[in-house]
Amino acid sequence: MMRAIMSADLKSLLIPNKTIDRNGIFVAHDIAEKTVWDTLAVENPTNAVISAEDETAAQKKSEAQILEIKQHIKPTDVLLDYGSGYGRIAKYLLPATPIAGYIGMDSSFEMLSIFKERYDKSSAEQETPVLLLSADIHTAPLKDHSVDMVVVCAVFLHNHKDIVKRAMDEIKRVLKPGGTLLVYSSFPRVWTAMGIQGQLYQMILNVLGKPYKNGPVRYYRKSEVMKLLGGFSEVEVKSVGLTVVPKTLIFLSGPFEKMYRIGFANPLNGLLSRIIPDSLAPSFAVHYDIVAVL
Repeated sequence: MMRAIMSADLKSLLIPNKTIDRNGIFVAHDIAEKTVWDTLAVENPTNAVISAEDETAAQKKSEAQILEIKQHIKPTDVLLDYGSGYGRIAKYLLPATPIAGYIGMDSSFEMLSIFKERYDKSSAEQETPVLLLSADIHTAPLKDHSVDMVVVCAVFLHNHKDIVKRAMDEIKRVLKPGGTLLVYSSFPRVWTAMGIQGQLYQMILNVLGKPYKNGPVRYYRKSEVMKLLGGFSEVEVKSVGLTVVPKTLIFLSGPFEKMYRIGFANPLNGLLSRIIPDSLAPSFAVHYDIVAVL
């Protein structure tokens, strides 16, 4: 009975008349019937996010993130997973840490369907009521100040910076005062080998009249990230990862790209990560992670 009451409360956080219920997933009226992420997800879920079936890789990627989320979350909190995909975070967080509510929001209905199918079979996850919401990241159909925590994982990096700015404004709108924002793997650093070639590629797209093309990674200066976080009372920006040579080359494709990545880039970066002093590691960080309080 308590779970049913709490689920109804989650639905009450939606802006009235902005969504329709499609098989237990609430779909925003203004989202396209099919998105690029739906197409990719139908072909292969690994195209949109880490494979839902690659248990070892997904769990390893999740461990540090889940540990940090647990440090900030309270049992009475409602968490909004911004770009939740198939629910990788929920899969590992909820069985160990039931909370008042979990909202998984993603533009891909197909990915949310994978989320729902797993959740419906997981009694451990069902200790936390879940609301699945198909919507674009820059138009969240949720009421103002409706959630206690927002988690963003590997979502912003493939979107144009104008879209990310609008998404951040939406996050500030839906977060309660004193609410927490955690961002992982979403702000790749511009001053890296990958960042420099990524900037050149973006310049080519701009010249070709395709600045908003979905897919290419967008890279950030720390000052850009701080500007996006304007309005938060507390902000911690952490430099994460270490890459010296680019992990891939944009002009390579197919087997050549794989040979470069597996045979050269990964081993060399692994070696350098072990010998570069900790004091120099931030200079080669891959991306910025965020902990911010509104």
